[in-house]
Amino acid sequence: MLNNKEWRNNMALTFDYTTVANIKTFDDAMHKDVSKFAWIMSAIRMNEVNANNVDEIVFRLKFAEKCNTNFLTGSLSVGSLKAYIRSLIGYKTNVRTETRNAFMRSIMKTVESEVQGMEGFDA
Repeated sequence: MLNNKEWRNNMALTFDYTTVANIKTFDDAMHKDVSKFAWIMSAIRMNEVNANNVDEIVFRLKFAEKCNTNFLTGSLSVGSLKAYIRSLIGYKTNVRTETRNAFMRSIMKTVESEVQGMEGFDA
């Protein structure tokens, strides 16, 4: 039996990008890449891309990158990243959206674990 600290969510990750602009021009490679974006949304704990949250998505991705937890391949400038995220407006997942503070705490716990795991620490 699981206690509250051991609760696990076993729900499958789902996504929908049928309302993303220019979807009719996507080739197979673009469909494959866009379908993988659900994992990034899961990592940053946000459930959709809309005109009102582009800056928040970019912030979370850049924050994670600065903490050496980059969810993207390589590094994009803020402007390029905003343009890419704007191109995905309409993308939705079943990820539970968390507050910025909760997201930042989870990244900091990862950083803390990495530091504590460094050679020479007994903490």
